[in-house]
Amino acid sequence: MLRSALVKLKVTPADFVVEEETDLPLSKHAAPYAVFRLSKRSWDTFDLIDLLARRLRVRREDISVGGFKDRHGSTSQVVTVKGGRPRALSDSNFTLQFAGWSEKPVSAREVRGNRFTITVRDIGPGEVPRFERNIESTAQNGLPNYFDEQRFGSARHGAGFMGKEICLGKRENALRLYFTPSKHDDQKTRKLKKCVIESWGSWQKCAGLGFGEYGRILSYLATSPRAYHQALEMIDRRFLLFVVNAYQSFLFNEVLARWLRELAAEEGFPLHSLRYAFGTYEFFETLPRSAADAMLPVPGHDTVVTDERVSRILRAVLTDEGIRQADLRVRQMRRIVVHGIQRAAIVMPEDLGASEAIDDELYPGNKKMTLRFFLPRGSYATILVKRIALATR
Repeated sequence: MLRSALVKLKVTPADFVVEEETDLPLSKHAAPYAVFRLSKRSWDTFDLIDLLARRLRVRREDISVGGFKDRHGSTSQVVTVKGGRPRALSDSNFTLQFAGWSEKPVSAREVRGNRFTITVRDIGPGEVPRFERNIESTAQNGLPNYFDEQRFGSARHGAGFMGKEICLGKRENALRLYFTPSKHDDQKTRKLKKCVIESWGSWQKCAGLGFGEYGRILSYLATSPRAYHQALEMIDRRFLLFVVNAYQSFLFNEVLARWLRELAAEEGFPLHSLRYAFGTYEFFETLPRSAADAMLPVPGHDTVVTDERVSRILRAVLTDEGIRQADLRVRQMRRIVVHGIQRAAIVMPEDLGASEAIDDELYPGNKKMTLRFFLPRGSYATILVKRIALATR
C-alpha cells in the first residue's frame, strides 16, 4: 500500500476555485426560466437552495442546478428559477446575479464541465520533483475517473449508505441514516440528530429542536410514529436521488478498481493503491492504449453489460455488497426513478498546468503550487490532486 503526500487542500476558500461551464442557451427575451450565476463559498448546495427559495418566494422544486458544488471552496455555477424575475441577491458568502432567460431549466446535460484553480499547500521541498513528474504523467496518460469522497457526503458518518437501504426497501434503516449525525454537521443540526437517534421512536422529545425539513418530518412522525415510508417521502426529492446515486457511484468505484487490478495483472503494469473512507483507489502511471476509451457501468436495475470481464466484476461487487441488480430499482417510492449509465473509466484533464513551487506563507519551510485544469462534468478535481500527490516511487 503506497501513500499520498500529506499536502493541504482547501485551507482557504480561495485555494479551491471552481467555475462551471455550461451550454445552456440564453435569451434576452423573457422566457419560463430566469437564469442566474451563483457564486458561493462555505455553503452546502441543498441548504442554499432552501434559502434562495425563501428569498425568491418560489418553491425549492422550481430551482434547478446542473451539479452540486463543494462547500469548501469558491464556486460559480448556473442556476435557473422557474417563473423567476430579474434581480440580484447577496448575503453571507454568496451572490446571485441575473444572466438572462431560458426555455428550459439547467440540468447536468447542459454542463460541459468545470475549470479549476487549486492551490496545493504544505508540499515538502523534496517532494516537488515528484509532483512535477506526476503532473506530466497525468497530462499524458490521464487518471482513473473515480467518484471522490465528497460524492458520498450523505455517508460521512461512517454508518452506511442511505441509498443502499432505500434500494433494499429498509425504510427505517434509511431514515436512521438520514438522522445519523456527522462531524461535518453544524452544531444545530448535530444536536437535533443526536437527540433523534438517542430517542428513536419518541419523536416528541426532539420536537423543540426541529427546524426546516427535519422539523416537518418529526412533527409527522409524532402523529404517525412508524410511518417511515411516508416520512422518507417528505425528504427533498433531489436529496433522495442524491443518496441513491451516491451508492451507485460507490459501486462504480468498486468495479473500476477491480477492473484495473485485473488489467494490470494481465498487461504487467504497476498500480499504486490509496485507501479512502469507503474502499481503495488504484492509480496507474501508464495504461495500455486499448483501455483508454473504456466505459464502465454506474449500475442500475436496467444496466446491460456485454463485456464478459466487466459483467463478471459487476456481479462480484454486487454479491459482496449483498444486493441484487434488480434491487437498484427503487420500488414504492413514486418520486425516485434511477437508471444505470455508462461512465468513462479514464479521464483526460484538459489544459493541465502548474505554477512554479514557491514558499508557502501558511506553512513556513514548505512549498505551494497552483494547479489549473479543466475536467468534464462528473469528474473530480480532488482525485486528480490525489494522483499528483501519490508517492509512486
